[in-house]
Amino acid sequence: MMLKDAAPRMDKMWWHYPHLRNLNFFLFGAIVLQATNGYDGSMLNGLQSLAVWEDYFNKPTGASLGTLSSGTTFGGLLMLFPASYICDKFGRRWPIIAGSILTIIGAIIQGVAQNFGTFWAGRFIIGMGLALVNNAGPMLLAETAYPTQRPVLTSLYETSFPFGALIGALITFGSYYIDSTWAWRLPSLLQCFPAFIQIGLIYFCPESPRWLVAHGKIEEARAVLVKYHGGGDEDSLLVRLELAEIRAALQSENIKKSGKWIQWLKTKGNRHRLAIILFIPVITQLSGNRIISYYLHLILNGINITTTKDQLVINATLLASEVVSAVAIASYCEMFGRRRFFMIGVVGMLISFIPWTILSAFSQEGNFSNPGYGIGVVAMIYIFMIPYHVVAPLANLFLTEVAPYELRSKASALFQLMGQIIGLFSSYVNPIAMDAIGWKYYIVYCCVIAVEIVVVYFYFPETKGLSLEEISVIFEGEAAAVGAGAYRHGDMEDPAADQPRSLSDEKLGMEENVKSP
Repeated sequence: MMLKDAAPRMDKMWWHYPHLRNLNFFLFGAIVLQATNGYDGSMLNGLQSLAVWEDYFNKPTGASLGTLSSGTTFGGLLMLFPASYICDKFGRRWPIIAGSILTIIGAIIQGVAQNFGTFWAGRFIIGMGLALVNNAGPMLLAETAYPTQRPVLTSLYETSFPFGALIGALITFGSYYIDSTWAWRLPSLLQCFPAFIQIGLIYFCPESPRWLVAHGKIEEARAVLVKYHGGGDEDSLLVRLELAEIRAALQSENIKKSGKWIQWLKTKGNRHRLAIILFIPVITQLSGNRIISYYLHLILNGINITTTKDQLVINATLLASEVVSAVAIASYCEMFGRRRFFMIGVVGMLISFIPWTILSAFSQEGNFSNPGYGIGVVAMIYIFMIPYHVVAPLANLFLTEVAPYELRSKASALFQLMGQIIGLFSSYVNPIAMDAIGWKYYIVYCCVIAVEIVVVYFYFPETKGLSLEEISVIFEGEAAAVGAGAYRHGDMEDPAADQPRSLSDEKLGMEENVKSP
């Protein structure tokens, strides 16, 4: 029996059931983790349009601008591999709280900075905090969420990026009217606000049942599952099946000593997993989106839209459209599947990026004589971000599904490492290349997206409808000890294996059965 078959049906929406309402409320603290990341790029974008910020830091361009924007990248690189160890050692909750505290400290230093070095140091500390929370957050969501809601909740994690970016854009736009250094200090200080929400919610959030089982805390894991997945029913079939699957999978992984780094190369399945994990950041970070997130100012300058107010308005409205599209796509990720959405996203990005490149060429080569080309470029940027947000919400969901438990924190570290390397490349190369060759640089991204289409088509499997443990079958074959197979082979005692009950017999600890949303 698969988990989706054991999950009781819901007659009402999930918020009518106290155990799901409480669980999702606490998990919201993990969903908003990317808001700080999104705020960062949007804020830096907006600050480049503020004369008071440019004057204070001597109009940074090229390598200087790249150094400022890469402060968070360097901090993230320093913390990446320690973050993997910390998450394995201390769980998922406490690393998020520790990372949030680091983010608050960094934002304060950034906001009170007196020079270039101090501003960069604040961003470096923020990057360290982001590495911790971004390592632990997706794992907490994937490993703790109610089984039928796991895909949507994990996908919503990435949607907080454009939401945070929108808040950053609006705050920076508002500070346009402040005639002092507070025009950039205030947005810099407010970057720490999401971290307070994270700390307040994650402190009360349950720990990952899979982490608890892996550390021998079986009864604590069972208590979490009974309270938040079984609605208090000690005899819940769903809880018993979940716990049995987790224990069977972890027992199998321990036998194979799959927690070591070298295990990524030991089997064909793990090599396939590794290739996917390293390639996902290419799609989410190297498809042209980072030049929009961090250098929209330069793009708009390149099509002769140079006024501060116009740039800030375009930035804010673009991000508002991103939030809507990201949430809409994340809500339907389970309906259409991962691979199909990845294909729609990468093809859509290429279709919009080609005319973006052509119109930019006409605009710059024509010395901006036809403003219609510039308007067309802006329109293509808006359109581009829709298919991008078809792909972006799937990144962390697919990462947590592809990686087995014992390698999941390491997978997160590798995922972030690849993303940070690409981010470092983008921070230095993008502003220099855009200044040097203008629209011709966009051709590089068209070629990269074309390669992405080929890789997704041939190498990305479909994981729709499977639990984290059941997905192992895709990579390891039927020998993977998951679900009912584990029971048949006697790997795990399951009191319901011989006499499975129908859902109508399942006691939920509620007055009504629950129907899947």
